[in-house]
Amino acid sequence: MNRLIDCLTQDHDYKLVALAATICLIGSCLSVLLSRRLLSARGTRRLIQIALSSMIAGATIWTTHFVAMLAYDPGMRHGYEPIATGVSLLIAVLGLLVSNAIFTFAPKGIYTLVAGAIFGLTVAAMHYVGMSAYLLPGQIVWDQTYVIASVLLGAIFGAGAYHRMAFPITRYCWLGGATLMVLSICAMHFTGMTAVTIELSPLYRVPAQVVSDETLGLLIIGIMAVVLLVGFAAVSIETGIEQEARGKLEQAALQDPLTALPNRMHLNEKMTELSARLTADETERLAVLTIDLNRFKEINDIYGHSAGDAVLSAVGKRFCATLEEDEFVARSGGDEFVALKRGVRRQEQVMAFAKRLHALLIEPIQIDQASVVVGASIGIATSMHDGRVLHDLLHKSDLAMYRAKMEPERHICIYNAEMDQQSRERIVMINDLREAAARGEFELVYQLQNDIGSLDPIGFEVLLRWHHPDRGMIPPDVFIPIAEESGLIRDIGLWVLRTACFEAMTWPKPFSVAVNVAPQQLVQPSFLEHVSDILMESRLPPERLELEVTEASIIDDQAHTLRVMHRLKDMGVRIAMDDFGTGYSSLATLQTFPFDKIKIDRSFVQNVHLDQQRAAIVRSTLLLGAALNIPVLAEGVEVEDELAFLRAEKCNSAQGFYFGRPMSRDDVQSLFDADRRDKAS
Repeated sequence: MNRLIDCLTQDHDYKLVALAATICLIGSCLSVLLSRRLLSARGTRRLIQIALSSMIAGATIWTTHFVAMLAYDPGMRHGYEPIATGVSLLIAVLGLLVSNAIFTFAPKGIYTLVAGAIFGLTVAAMHYVGMSAYLLPGQIVWDQTYVIASVLLGAIFGAGAYHRMAFPITRYCWLGGATLMVLSICAMHFTGMTAVTIELSPLYRVPAQVVSDETLGLLIIGIMAVVLLVGFAAVSIETGIEQEARGKLEQAALQDPLTALPNRMHLNEKMTELSARLTADETERLAVLTIDLNRFKEINDIYGHSAGDAVLSAVGKRFCATLEEDEFVARSGGDEFVALKRGVRRQEQVMAFAKRLHALLIEPIQIDQASVVVGASIGIATSMHDGRVLHDLLHKSDLAMYRAKMEPERHICIYNAEMDQQSRERIVMINDLREAAARGEFELVYQLQNDIGSLDPIGFEVLLRWHHPDRGMIPPDVFIPIAEESGLIRDIGLWVLRTACFEAMTWPKPFSVAVNVAPQQLVQPSFLEHVSDILMESRLPPERLELEVTEASIIDDQAHTLRVMHRLKDMGVRIAMDDFGTGYSSLATLQTFPFDKIKIDRSFVQNVHLDQQRAAIVRSTLLLGAALNIPVLAEGVEVEDELAFLRAEKCNSAQGFYFGRPMSRDDVQSLFDADRRDKAS
C-alpha cells in the first residue's frame, strides 16, 4: 500500500495526473452514455454505436494511460517505441468492441458481468503492451503481486460499471457506471505502475528514433481531441434525435390527430393538475363544460365518415382559434368535447364562454359542395356552486349536457341538483330493468292489425309493458330508450321475441305476429341463431313471424344489416319497415332492402283527412308501395274519417285505437273464443 501511495505522490507530476483523470472522466461519461443506448438501438444504428462507443472508450483508456505515463518521472532518459505504442491503442479499441458486442447481443445477467470483466482485462492488456513500448537505459522488473492485483481491480470495477449500465435503478445510475469505469482504468494503471522497478544497466540504450514525451503528448492531444469531438457530437446528435422523438411521441400521445386538440389522456393530466390547484387554493374557481355535437351522426350517415372527419377537423380549428388564457378544450371522444375555464368569478362569465363556443358551432361548415350546420348541446358545472371535486364537476356537466340535448330549444344548460336525482333514478331503473324479466314484471300486449277492405283481423303487433312493483306501469317511451342506451334491449328484445312466438302458437288462427327489433339486436353476431332457435323451439311457422325494423337500424351498418335481412328471408321470416317517412333516405332504403311491408308512421296518419301535407305524404307512400309491390300498413288510425281516407287511397291494412286498445294475452284468447261462438251460432 505504501508503494502505491509513494507512486502517486512522489513519482508522478500532479498536473498531468489531473489531466489524465479529467480525460478519463470525460471519456468514461461519454462511453457510458453511448453504451447505454446500445440496449435500445436497433439494426445499423446499433452497429454504428458499438463501433463509436468502442472507439471512444478505447481511446479514453489509451490516452489516460499515456498521459499518466507522461506524468511518471523515472529520473532518467526515456522514450516510447512507436509500433508497440500503436498496437496498444489497437488492443484497447478491439477489446472494447468485443466487450460491447457481448454487452449488446448476449442475454443480460452473467454475460453483462463478463462484458465488464473483458473491459477491465482490455485495460490491463493495453497497459502492459503500452509499458512494453516504454524504453529507458535499463530494464523493468515487475512485482507479480501488484500485477495480479491491477488486473483483478480492472476486471472487478469494469464488471461493476457494466452492471450499472445494464440494470439502472434510477435515471442517474449512469453516473455510477462512469465512476466505476474511471476506477477500473485508474486503479489498474496506478496499481500496475506500483509494480514497476527499474534496474539501470549500461548495456541498455534508448534508441534515437523513439517517440519523445513531447511528440507523444502532441499525438495524444490530437487523437483525444478528435475522439472527444466525435463523442460529444454523437451524444449531442443522439440526444437531439431522442428528444425530438420523445417530443413527437408525447405530442402523439396527448394530441388528437384529427382535431389537433388535446385528447382524453391530455385532458386527464390537465384535470389532475387543476384538481391539485382546487385542493391547494380555496380561491381557485373553475368551470367545466361538456359539449356534444347535435347532428354529427346524421352528417356521417348522409355524407360519409370522411365528411364527419372534416367536420371534426373544422370544429377543432375553430376551438383552437378562439381559446384565451386559462381556457382549455379537449376532444374526449367521438363528437364530444370538454372545455375548462379557470379564474371565473361569476356565472355570467361561464355563460359568455359557453355562448362563444356555441356560436362557433352553429356557423356553417363547408364540406365539398355541401354546407352543413352542426350545432351543439353544452352542459355547465362550476366549482362556485356544484362542488370542488373536478371529476364530480365533469359528471355534473355531462348530466347538464344530456338535459340540453333532450330539450332542443335549450342549447346551453347549467347543472342543478334535480339532474343528479334523475341520474340516480336512471341508474336504479337500469338495475330494475336488468331483473324485470326474471321477476315476471314484463307483459306483452297485442294490437290488432286489420285489413282495410274487410276490416277483418290479419295479425297482431306485439307491444311490451312493464309493471314495476313500486312505480306501477312505466310507459315504454320511458324505459325503452334507457334499455337501448344501456344495451339491455338485447336481452329484453330476445325475451319479447321468444314469448311472442310461444304465445302465437296457442292461437287457434294462424295470424301473423309482428315483433319490433332494436338496432342493437341486429348487430348481435348471435341474432340469427337466436331467431332460428326460437322458431324451432316454439314450432311457429316462419311466415307467421314479422320482424319490424326502423330506418335507423339499417343506416348504422347497411352491409351487415342487408346480410342479416337476406338470411332472415331465407328462413321464411317477413320483414317490415317501421315508422316509414321519419327517416331521410327511405326511397334508397326501399330499393336496397327486401321489405315485405311498409308501415306509415302514426304522425302522418293522424288527421290525414284534414291536413293536406300529411295527405300528400301518405298518398306518395301508397303509390311508392304499389309501384314496388310492397303492401302498406297505416299506424295510428283512431277515427272513421282517417280510415275512410286510407280506404279511398287503397291502403292495404291498418292498426290503431279505432280497432281497439292493445289487448292482454287473456283478451286475445277471449277474442278468439267470441269469434268461435259467433261462428257456432
